[in-house]
Amino acid sequence: MAMKLLATAALICVAYSSHANTRLDEHVFSPDHGIICDQRAGFCVDRYGISMAFTKEFLGQAAQDKMMKMINEVGAKNFDTSRYSFSNKVYCDSGQQACFTDRYQEQPQESYSQVLFK
Repeated sequence: MAMKLLATAALICVAYSSHANTRLDEHVFSPDHGIICDQRAGFCVDRYGISMAFTKEFLGQAAQDKMMKMINEVGAKNFDTSRYSFSNKVYCDSGQQACFTDRYQEQPQESYSQVLFK
């Protein structure tokens, strides 16, 4: 019984960590399941949208400062962190819990959606 539990736990760890450090595009990667970072755009996201904490953790203080400056320039009330496009044009909407190949197309981008929302 203990061996069966150990084997099950090992499979869960392997399945969970399969997303760790996954490169999705030239500048876009997933450092862990539920997180995607874009080095070129300078932000990281989780299932809720742009995350300042993950941006700082995976891209550094300078990336977080740059993102905060951008938010402050347009005003926090005018900056929707739940809808965003990566530098490769993949668009995600946290409200819909889905990503698409482009902001203006309905074609799903399953690999991004899987990392963030599944």
